[in-house]
Amino acid sequence: MANKILVIVFIFFCFELGFFLVIFPWSQYWENNLFLSYLPSIREFVLNNYFRGAVSGLGIVDIGLGFWEATHFQLAVSQLKHK
Repeated sequence: MANKILVIVFIFFCFELGFFLVIFPWSQYWENNLFLSYLPSIREFVLNNYFRGAVSGLGIVDIGLGFWEATHFQLAVSQLKHK
């Protein structure tokens, strides 16, 4: 039972982190954050649209990982049982 809960939590974590990484770089909070105030030398790099797209792409990969884990749920649970 604990193995199933662990896999379900991992799947939700993948989806949540993926959606966060897809949406957050394009919000106003990305531009006005504390790190950019303390490190102005990286401001131009972090605010670049290509960098934002790369972060969003990483989020899409994470969502894909969540879908893969959800479709192979029984395989993941059985692998955890054998360890």
